Amino acid sequence: MDSERNRAILVEQFAALRKQIPLMYAMMFVDAAFLAFAAYGTVSPWWSLGMPTALALLSAVRAGFWVRRRGFSPRPELIPLYLRGTIIVAAVLSFGFGGWGLMLYAEGDLVRRACIALYIFIGAISCCYCLQPLPRAGQAVLLFGAAPVTICLIFSDEWFLRGLGFNILLVAIVVLRMMRTTHAGFVEVLASRSHMAAEQLRAQGAEQRAHQLAYHDPLTGLPNRRALAEALEQRMSPEGGAGALGLLIIDLDRFKSINDVHGHPAGDQLLRDVAARLSTAMAEEGTSYRLGGDEFAVIVDGDGEAARRAAHAVVNAMRKPFVGPELVHHIGASVGISLHPQDAPDRETLMRRADIALYKAKHSGRNQHCAFEPLLDAEIRRRAEIEREMRAAMVCDAFVPHYQPIVDLKHGGVVGYELLARWQRDGSEIGPELFIPIAEECGLIDALMLRLLHRACRETRDWAVPISINVSPTQLKDPWFSEKLLGVLVRERFPAQRLTIEITENALIVDAESAQQAIASLRNQGIQLALDDFGTGYSSLKHLEMLPFDRLKIDRSFVAAMERDPRAMRLVHAIITLAATLDLPVVAEGIESASTAQTLARLGCAMGQGYFYGHPMPVESVVAAMGSSAA
Repeated sequence: MDSERNRAILVEQFAALRKQIPLMYAMMFVDAAFLAFAAYGTVSPWWSLGMPTALALLSAVRAGFWVRRRGFSPRPELIPLYLRGTIIVAAVLSFGFGGWGLMLYAEGDLVRRACIALYIFIGAISCCYCLQPLPRAGQAVLLFGAAPVTICLIFSDEWFLRGLGFNILLVAIVVLRMMRTTHAGFVEVLASRSHMAAEQLRAQGAEQRAHQLAYHDPLTGLPNRRALAEALEQRMSPEGGAGALGLLIIDLDRFKSINDVHGHPAGDQLLRDVAARLSTAMAEEGTSYRLGGDEFAVIVDGDGEAARRAAHAVVNAMRKPFVGPELVHHIGASVGISLHPQDAPDRETLMRRADIALYKAKHSGRNQHCAFEPLLDAEIRRRAEIEREMRAAMVCDAFVPHYQPIVDLKHGGVVGYELLARWQRDGSEIGPELFIPIAEECGLIDALMLRLLHRACRETRDWAVPISINVSPTQLKDPWFSEKLLGVLVRERFPAQRLTIEITENALIVDAESAQQAIASLRNQGIQLALDDFGTGYSSLKHLEMLPFDRLKIDRSFVAAMERDPRAMRLVHAIITLAATLDLPVVAEGIESASTAQTLARLGCAMGQGYFYGHPMPVESVVAAMGSSAA
């Protein structure tokens, strides 16, 4: 810190001297000219003309030296050389002027001596004022220039000259003190200014860091959501031109599983790699932003075609593997597109509609892009309305369990019931295909399923046959799911052996480890397990090996097509044969005719359910049917 301050002082000294020294030499020239004029005729031509001419030439050379350096800033390490040279030159020239003045003083009378002494002292004082930034040079001027004549005055025989000498001595002492005080003030001001400059730099740095944090994502370095909002406001305003632009909202596919399996450090590194690849892909298309989590955005200049071209480039870029030092990640990206001004006149609407288009892209299979359409907005509003009504309906217990019989195909007797949810809404009954997907998205599925199970346990506690209930893949990811379900059975005093939970293969694909842990806990208590909708999605023998299933359910789409599609018949036969090899009884869904039931029985299918045997019914209808069957 001290070295920096000393360097700043040297630079300021040089800058001040560069301005003042040429003026000092000009005053010395004028002073020498007047002194030569006053001595002309009283001394030899050498002392009245030759000596002042020589001194004036030397002064002009030094003045020219400093004039040439008015626009020159030497390296800080060279400045001490310039200052040392200035002190030496000041001493030499002062000695020359002082010696010349001393010779004139010796040849003059009383009045001339007084005038010569005043000329020399006034010149010395003028030089001291100009050399205030360099006190040693000023001291050299007083010592070599004014001191010889002053000494002669003090030791003169004339009291008048002696008094003048003491007066000059006192003034010289004051000047020396003033120079020291001024220089100290000069250094203090420089130190203060240097401190202020450092504080200003720190403040600017802090402001830049605050701006960086406020407008940039610290993980990826991309501009953040706030920067996106301000950029859209500016670009969409009349002052910004309000030209056509497209907004892409990007959501990474399968990113969460990487975070869950490999940890957050791997996820953070992948996000940095995604940001770098996105910036490269969009370098000529638009500006990239990170909104948070695994969401990114891009502003694209131009019409819908430019936005679709950019979205296609993003999907292709994210489809390529991300190769790290130890891991290779395969993800993808879904992209929603909205356009200004076609789709939205303002920023909030533009971002909301890009989100709506993104929602459509993710639910259309992921790893693709989708542009906003007015129908999508209506669909989102409808789903939001259903979600609000669902929350209210759960409070007033408007969701009720219905039961569909599962029949032994060989003997025709009811061997169980599947619990299916129904929603009593505005006097009509709504099926699960409408509200179950929405319940899964908004996080209501767990509470809904447990409410229905509570009621079903109370209603079916005294039945002689078991019941089965569907479990969502999202529920199996909950580490407390098994405890919640078993808690319902304990509170309702329902035997665990009479409950079967049905899961789809999607539950094993989404998070196989969590599914295995939850199922193992339930199986230990005697709950049975069925693999639902087998034959659709990612059917794999690995899934049958992964968990100890008690039964297999064939999807209704194959059963319904059996009688008209030989290929569907062969698939059903193959599934039944596979299940028999694994000692798994099979339940066929969607039986709607006696011929289908007979065919399935002939192929070896153990059980079936469908409209042929009965629609899903409320508990009152089931109890009535049981009564009539018993009668």
